[in-house]
Amino acid sequence: MPRRSPRLPLLLAEFDDEEREAVLAANRAFYRAFNDRDHDAMDLLWAPTGAMVCLHPGQAPLLDRAAIMASWRAIMRHPESPRVRCTDEWIVGRSGLALVVCREILANGQLMATNSFVRLNDRWHILGHHSAPVPAVEERRQATAASAAPPLRDRRKLH
Repeated sequence: MPRRSPRLPLLLAEFDDEEREAVLAANRAFYRAFNDRDHDAMDLLWAPTGAMVCLHPGQAPLLDRAAIMASWRAIMRHPESPRVRCTDEWIVGRSGLALVVCREILANGQLMATNSFVRLNDRWHILGHHSAPVPAVEERRQATAASAAPPLRDRRKLH
C-alpha cells in the first residue's frame, strides 16, 4: 500500500512571508504605540475579547483585558516611562497564531519580550506580552567566555 505524505492540520501549517510581514508590522506598531504614548493605537492592537495575558517585568500577570489596558494607560502616562527600541525580532507562526521574540532596548538596560498574536478576520492582534530582564549581549558574551576559560590556578596552594 503506498504511503501518503501526512497532511498537517491547518493550525500546524506554516504561514507565508506575507503573513510573517503582517505579524512583524503589528509587533512594530505595538512598540510605536508605546513610544508615541498612543493609548488608542495600543487599544486597537490588543485582541478585543478572549483569553489574554500581560506580564510586565516584576509584576503579577494580568489576565483581564480591562486590567491590561489600564496598566498600559498608567505606564504611558507616567512621566518617567522609558522609550523602548525593539531589535532582534524572531518570529514563529502557524495559521492564525504567531509569536515574536525580541530584545527591548531601554536607556538603562535590556529586556527580552515574547509577544503573542492571533489573527482575527483581517488583522493580527496581540493576545499576550511578556517582558523580562536579561543581561546585555556584551555581558553574556563576556560571561560565556569567562565560563569557557579554564580557572586560574591559585599559586599559593601547594598541591
